[in-house]
Amino acid sequence: MLARWGVEVVEFDQTGAPPSGADLIWLEPCSNPFLTFPDITATVEAAHADGARVLVDNTVLGPLLLRPLEHGADLVLHSATKGLAGHHDVMLGVVACASADDAAALLATRSQTGIVAAPDPAWLLLRGLKTLAVRLERESASALELARRLAAHPGVARVRYPGLGDPVAARYVEAFGPLLSFDVADGETATRVEKALRLIENATSLGGVSSTLEARARWEPQRVPPGLLRLSVGLEDVDDLWADLEQAIPSR
Repeated sequence: MLARWGVEVVEFDQTGAPPSGADLIWLEPCSNPFLTFPDITATVEAAHADGARVLVDNTVLGPLLLRPLEHGADLVLHSATKGLAGHHDVMLGVVACASADDAAALLATRSQTGIVAAPDPAWLLLRGLKTLAVRLERESASALELARRLAAHPGVARVRYPGLGDPVAARYVEAFGPLLSFDVADGETATRVEKALRLIENATSLGGVSSTLEARARWEPQRVPPGLLRLSVGLEDVDDLWADLEQAIPSR
């Protein structure tokens, strides 16, 4: 679809420099579903030196954990459908701009094309923002605890969560959000885990009050290992969540 608009998409990982000659660098901390954390400041400096602007998709962490504009980003995107609203019942997006000119241009485009939020979802977003701080605190603490327990589970090959010692992430944030992923043996095992869950919902959304888990290779088979399971931690008791995971994940 982007090719029809003359847009070329080139991926680069957190260990490499942004591609030279790009107009826009799109960063995602933490990346979905691999939970890598790019060095935002270094990327911004390299991009600006090459004439590119930087957009940070901050959906996973949100503005209370990470404020990319303070690290030089030009634009910040949030899928408000996820953590900002937080209840799996809204479809909205948010863009924040470092430049008043960018904000004016986006406002003009929004007004001229009619892509404005309807009253009901806008109200639901405001409702969700009232509890954002307490939700993030609980979800981040539970996610870190589950990541630690999963790392010790004999049926888990790898846990992906920046709170488990990612030095780049630790320079930018103090809490690491509700999203983590872990790898089981293969795609068949991942499907078994999905079907065995009793409390955690097998669903594709994230950032809500209810925990969700899914095998991401179902949607991205070319880039995601078949055994990777993405878990978005909600507000349930952490021991209840662990009991559900423990009974669902085969030991070998």
